[in-house]
Formats: sequence, C-alpha cells, structure tokens
Amino acid sequence: MPRPLPTTLLNTIASHTGPINALTFSSQGGTYILTGSSDRSIHLSRTIPPSTPNAPSAPPSSSSSSPLIQRYLSHGYPLLSLTCSPTNTTFASSSSGDREPLHLWDVTSATVLRRFSPSAAHAHTARINTVTFGGDGGDAVLISGSNDASVRVWDVRSRSAAPVMVLSGARDAVSVVRTTGDSEVLAGSVDGRLRSYDVRTGRCTVDRLPASIGGVCVTKDARAVAVSTLDDRVRLLERGTGALLQSFPGGKGEGDERAGPGGEGGYANSSLRLHASFGVNESILLSGSEADGRVRAWDVLTGRGCGSVEPPRDQERTRTSSERDQAKRLAGKSWSDSKGEKEKVPVVSVVEWRGEGGRGNVWACGGVEGRVWVYGRGGEE
Repeated sequence: MPRPLPTTLLNTIASHTGPINALTFSSQGGTYILTGSSDRSIHLSRTIPPSTPNAPSAPPSSSSSSPLIQRYLSHGYPLLSLTCSPTNTTFASSSSGDREPLHLWDVTSATVLRRFSPSAAHAHTARINTVTFGGDGGDAVLISGSNDASVRVWDVRSRSAAPVMVLSGARDAVSVVRTTGDSEVLAGSVDGRLRSYDVRTGRCTVDRLPASIGGVCVTKDARAVAVSTLDDRVRLLERGTGALLQSFPGGKGEGDERAGPGGEGGYANSSLRLHASFGVNESILLSGSEADGRVRAWDVLTGRGCGSVEPPRDQERTRTSSERDQAKRLAGKSWSDSKGEKEKVPVVSVVEWRGEGGRGNVWACGGVEGRVWVYGRGGEE
C-alpha cells in the first residue's frame, strides 16, 4: 500500500481574480510557486508561508495565505500554460489569444525577454495551449503545442524569430506537450493520439487512445506515462510497448464512495482539460474531477482509490452571470449551477506535486474559483 495522501492544508493563495489554468513549482526544491489565471496575470508566491517567530503552533486554516511576491503582466488574454527553467532564472508562459502568445520571462526583473510572434515564418497559426522547456541542460529550447495541430521547437538562445523545428502529424489540436531527456517530445492531441517525437532521428511513434487527450504526466525514469482522456479515465501506459499497465479509477476504494455522472467512483472527465500528477514517489496518481470539487488519489499498482481532498470553500459565494459565462467559456462545463445564482461544484482542473518523481510530501491544486491550495503532512518547510 502507498503512503497516505497528504491532506493538511499548508497554504491558500488567493491573489488571483479569475480561474487558475496553470501552476508550477520552482525548480530545485519548489520553494516558490508560479500560478497563471484567466485574469491575465502570473503570480509568484512562496509555496509555504514563512513561520512567524514566537507564534503558537497551529494547523493552517483556509484563510492563511502567502503574500504575493511578484506579479507578471504582459499578456492580454487568459494564461493557459507555465513552465519554469531548471535554473529558476527564467520561465515561459502561453495565453489564449495574444498577438504574441508565447513569452519568455526573467524571474527577478519581471520583464519579458522574448516574445515569440505568430507573424514569424513557420510560427503557430492558432492558440498555443501548452509550453515546456527542453533540450540540452533542460532549457535550451521551448516546445509549444497549438490548436493548429502542430508542435514547434524554439531556440531561446537564438535571435531568429522562427522555430527551429516543426513537428507535424496531429489531426487536431495539441493539448499538452512534455519532454523526456534531451531529444524526445511527447504530444497529446484532441485526435486521441499520444505522439512521441525523437527530434534527433525524426522518428515518430504513435499510441492510440479511445478519446481525446487532455493531460499527460511522465514518470521520472520515462518508462511509463499517465494519460488523461475525455472518457472518464486516466490510463497508465508503458512507454516502450504502449501496453496498458493500469486504468484509473480501477475499483472502489477510499475516496470513491460517491458515484459521479458519466464516471466511476466520483470521477468524471468528458469535456475539460484536467492535469493529473504522480505523488508519493510515484506510488499514487492525483487528479481533479468534473463530478465535484474534490481531488482524488489512486494507487498506481491497483488503480483503487486511496484518498481524496475537498478544498475549503465558501458555499455561499456567488458570481455575476458574466463571470460565470467567462469561466465556462474558458474551461468548459467546470461549474454545476443550481437553479439560483449559487455555484455548487467548482472543479479543480490543475494538480501538481512538488518534487521530481513525486518525492516529498507537498502538492498544490487550483481551479475555477481562482484559488490555489497547498497541502502536505504538516510541519513541512
């Protein structure tokens, strides 16, 4: 049995005014966290608030929050993706509709170092959904995936505005890109295919899934990959053969007590891009659900539920109709409304574990409410 899911609330980040679409921890320890929102801003905060000297020891409440360290403003449209360089000196972001939707930032000065323009030769021709660092040293290039059904590779050290490589083959929007090593790019697409590109040899390997792909996370040794698909399933595949190792939910277990619409054990994913993450040394897998506002954890070996968390919320919180319409337009059917104005089911769409290979005990999640919750086992620093 894996270690239990950490469920002690360590921090609540409430500085955004719109839905959270992306979050990532800083490299080399995850002391800081970057969050991207539909409010068109990126915020830098401490993952866990610093302890106050002589303060009594008590578990954090939903009102405890890290002060905002830095705000990054340049995008004119909602943020969709964030990636941090291994050195923590730069990060990249993509948004849904800017003239220059892909930005490379300097962390300290909060300035944009490069804007990758769609007017450049061979650039993307549609919305950029996802971006990640890769290449030599882990940050020599940026890899982006777009609604134009392509993946493009950008040399961040070159003055050329054009991408150095265009990876084609997808028949629909590319929803997520990931890298393994220096030369391999994984791309999940709405066409239900997971493509693996070897950028050195030009070879492309394709794994077929039964539904559109919304999220991909890779094990540390790159021998397995978890793929979130829009048929209420997350599948664990062996990289070498494409064989199905496990499917989640795989059976009723702890946290699976409620049956969700269209899914099993309270888990449903049929219309949104949900980001899952490995945790507890890759012994569990975490994901939000369209069925409710909970985050569920499954045992990687058995597929059974092994815990769940429901972030603290103000049940009486309401939004104007224009705010609800904006949230739904950007994230799909992420809120289940009652007959009145109150919203009852806010979906957690982004989950991220701090530490490569699921090491450590700290993880974070965020969603349409515009808040980010950080969890651990208590006493984390």
